[in-house]
Amino acid sequence: MNTPKHMRHLRAFCCVLGLSSLAACQTLDQIGNSLNELNDGLGQYADRPENTGPDLRPASLPAFGKGDAFVFDGGRAIYVEETKGDRIVWNGGGDYLFETSGDFTGPILEWSYTDKEDRERTGSAYVKEGSGNIWPLEFDKQVRMSTRSANVDPDTGDVNEYDQWLICKVPATANIEVPAGTFDTFVIECSRYYQQSWMQTTKWWYAPEIGFYVKRDRSWNSGDDHSEELVTYGPAPAKIAEPAQDVLADTVQQSLENNNSGVAQTASYGALEMAVTPLKTVQTDKGIWCRTYRQELTARNRTSSQIKSACRTDNGWVLEDDVPDLATQ
Repeated sequence: MNTPKHMRHLRAFCCVLGLSSLAACQTLDQIGNSLNELNDGLGQYADRPENTGPDLRPASLPAFGKGDAFVFDGGRAIYVEETKGDRIVWNGGGDYLFETSGDFTGPILEWSYTDKEDRERTGSAYVKEGSGNIWPLEFDKQVRMSTRSANVDPDTGDVNEYDQWLICKVPATANIEVPAGTFDTFVIECSRYYQQSWMQTTKWWYAPEIGFYVKRDRSWNSGDDHSEELVTYGPAPAKIAEPAQDVLADTVQQSLENNNSGVAQTASYGALEMAVTPLKTVQTDKGIWCRTYRQELTARNRTSSQIKSACRTDNGWVLEDDVPDLATQ
C-alpha cells in the first residue's frame, strides 16, 4: 500500500526532530564516535574468512635493543638509537628521530627532524584510553584505536591538535619470500580515518621468527602507493653500545691473531652474541699479512653478518681500508 504524501512528510519531519534531539544531547565528537562504533559492529554480520596460510601461534610484542637495524629494498634503513623503558627511539636517517612502543602498528609517539627549509619539525601522539590492542596477534583479530596527535608549527610555535581513529585487523597468515629470506608471517592491516574520511591504509607482513615485519605496503587517499621488502637485519656493529663495540674489537684481534681459518672466536655482551671467524690469509708482495674474516652479531633472534679484511701492523690488526699506504710499509 502506498503511503500518503502527507505521511511521508510527517515521517521525514520526525526524523529531523529525532536528529535535533540527539544533537542537543551529544557533541559532534560523540555522534562521530557513535557512528564509528556502529560501522565497526556491522562487521559481525560479515562472513568469517578462511585462512589458507600457515598455522601460527599467537605472537606477542617484539623486543628491541640498541643497534638493532633493518634495511629495505628501497634504500630505507632504520636502527634503534636507544631504548627508554617501554619506548624505542629509532633513527630513520640523518636527524630524523621517532619514538614508538613495541607496537609498530600504532602511532609514532614523538618525532623530530629538520625539513628542507632547515626548520625543526616536531610532534607527538598518544593512543586514547579504551582503545583496543592488536597484540598478541591472532588470525581474524580486529580492534579499533582512537588517537590524538599534535604538530608544532616551526614558525609560530602554535600546536595543532587533531583526532584520528584506526581499524586494525589480522585477516590472514602467509608464507612469503623477500630478499632477506622466506618467512611465515601474520598479515596486519590498519586503516586510518580522520572524522569520517579514509586517509591511509598500511599492510604489514610480520614474521614472529625475527620479531619484525619483512614487507610493508602503504596506500593513501591521494592515490599514492608504496611497497618495500626487507633486505637485511640484525645488530649494526657501529650502532651497538660502546662497551659492546669494545668487546667486539677485542674479539676481532684475538681471532685474527690466534685462530686458524674456519675457527670462530666467540664473545658476548648482555643479550648480544658475537662470533668472528677468519676465512682466508694472504701475504702481500711487501711481506704484510692480511686476513679476510666474517663477523656475526646476534640478538633477539636477529643476526647480521659482515665480511671484512684486516692487515697486521705494529699496532695489531687494522681494517684494510684503514691501513696507510700498505705498499710503502
